[in-house]
Amino acid sequence: NTEQSGMIRQFYHLDNGQQKKKTDAVKIILIIGAIFLGVGVIFLVASNWRKIPAHIRTINLLLITIAALFAGYYFSYEKEGHPLLGKSLLFLASIFWGSSIILICQIYNIPSSDNWMIMLLWALPVLPVAYFFNNKYVFLLASVLLIAWNFLYNSSNSAANYYYPVLVFCLILPMAFKLGAGVNINILGLLAASFSCCFVEYHWQYSWLAIFISGGLLVYYLIKKEEKYFSAASLSFIAWQIVYFNAAAVKRANLYFLIPLTALFFFTYRDKLKKNLCINIFSAILWFHLMLYPYSKVFNDKYDGITTLVIQLFIGVILYLIGMLHSESKKHFADLYKSIGFATAAGCAYLLSFKKMLIQNAGFEHGYFFIVCLALVVAAYLLLIRNLYKHPVRTKIFKMELICLAALFSGSLFILFFPALASANTVIMNTIIFLLAVISIFYGMAIRSSGVFNSGIGIFVLLIITRYVDIFWELTEKSWFFIIAGLFMLIGGAYLEKRRKKVIEKWGAE
Repeated sequence: NTEQSGMIRQFYHLDNGQQKKKTDAVKIILIIGAIFLGVGVIFLVASNWRKIPAHIRTINLLLITIAALFAGYYFSYEKEGHPLLGKSLLFLASIFWGSSIILICQIYNIPSSDNWMIMLLWALPVLPVAYFFNNKYVFLLASVLLIAWNFLYNSSNSAANYYYPVLVFCLILPMAFKLGAGVNINILGLLAASFSCCFVEYHWQYSWLAIFISGGLLVYYLIKKEEKYFSAASLSFIAWQIVYFNAAAVKRANLYFLIPLTALFFFTYRDKLKKNLCINIFSAILWFHLMLYPYSKVFNDKYDGITTLVIQLFIGVILYLIGMLHSESKKHFADLYKSIGFATAAGCAYLLSFKKMLIQNAGFEHGYFFIVCLALVVAAYLLLIRNLYKHPVRTKIFKMELICLAALFSGSLFILFFPALASANTVIMNTIIFLLAVISIFYGMAIRSSGVFNSGIGIFVLLIITRYVDIFWELTEKSWFFIIAGLFMLIGGAYLEKRRKKVIEKWGAE
C-alpha cells in the first residue's frame, strides 16, 4: 500500500522526483520572498531616514536583524514542518545584517575608502549562522561577499590581499565540504584573485600571491583527489607566469616556471587527467613565448605577428608528432595532442594565407628568431625520425599524417627562408590548407571519426568562403556579391550535408 511504499522509499533514501521539484519550487519562492522583503524594509527605512534620530536608527536596524534571526531559528527548530521558511528567514537576517552595517556607516560618515571593511564585517558574522544552522544560502552569500571584499581591499590599499586565500583555504573550503555547497564558487573566487594580479601595478608581491594560491589549490588536490582543484591550480600557475612577466618588466625569462610545469605534467599523466592536459599544453606554449620575448629585446629582434605564427605552427607540428609517439596505454592522451597540434598548425597556416599579413610583416630580418625556428625544425625532425623508427609498418593512415606534416613543414620553411616572396607564400599556404581539408576528410573516413571528417569539411568551406571574400569583395557590386555567395553556400551546403549523412550512415550500417 501507499504507507508501505513510503516506508520503503524512506529506508532506501529514494526521493520522490515530483516532490523534489515541488520542494525546489518552494525554495525558490521563499528565497525570492526573503529578498523582496529585505529590499522593501531597506527602502522603507531609507525613505524616512532623515526623520529618525541616529541612535534610534541604529537600535531599530539591529532589532530587525535579531528578530529575523530569531524567527529563522524558531521556524527551523522550534516549530515543526517549516524548515524551508526558517532557512529563508535566516537568509533574510543575513541581508538585514549587511544593510544595517551599510546604513550605520552612513550615519557615522565612515569614509568610502573603507568599503572593504564593510564587506568583511558583513561576511564574517554570517558565517556562524551558515555553519551552525546548516544554511547553504547564507554560506553562498558570505562567499560572494568575501570575493567582493578581496577586490575592494586590493583597490583601496593597493596591496595584495593574502588574507583572502588564507581564509578560504583554512575556513571557507572546510565549511563548504560540511555544508555540501559553495566549493565551486570559492574556487572561482581564488582564480579571480589570482588572475586579478595580472591587471594591477607591477609588483613582486602579486607574483607571490598568485603562486601561493596555486600551491594551496594543488595541496587541496592531493588531499581531496578531485580534478577541479588540479585544473584550478594549473590555471592559477598561468596567472603566476603572466604576473612574473609583468613584474620583471620584460627583462628576464621565468625559468622557475619549469618546476611547477613539470609537476603538473607528472600528476596529469599519473592520474590520467585528460581534461587538464589542455591547460598544461597551453601553459607550456604561453611560457615558451614569454620566455622568447625578453631575449628578443637583448638581440634587438622584432617579435611581430608573422614571427609568432611561424613559431606557433612549428609548435603545432611538434605537438602532433608527440601525439603520434604515445603508446597504446596512453592513447587517450595521444588523440588530445594530435587534436591540439592539428588545430594549432591549421589555424596558423590559415592566418599565414593572407597576403596582406605577409606583406606587412616581412619578418626574420635578424638572426635570433631564425635560429629559434631552426631549433624547432630540428626538434620536429628528430621526433619524426623517432616516429618512423617506431612505426616500421607504413599504414595508409600513417602516410596521410606524414603528407600533412611534410606540407606544413615545407610551407613554413619556405616562409622562413624567403619571407619577402609574399605572393608565392600566399599560394603555398592556401594550397596547404586545401590539402589539409582533403586529407582530413579521407583520414576521418579511414578511422571512421565523424569529428575528423566534419573538421575537414569545415576547413574546406572556410577556405572557399575566405578566398571568395578576399577576391571578389572589391571587384563586384555588393548586392551581387552577397546574392552569389548566399546561393553558393546554400547549394554547396546542401550537397555537403547530403554527402556527409551518406558517409555516416554507411559507417553505421557496417
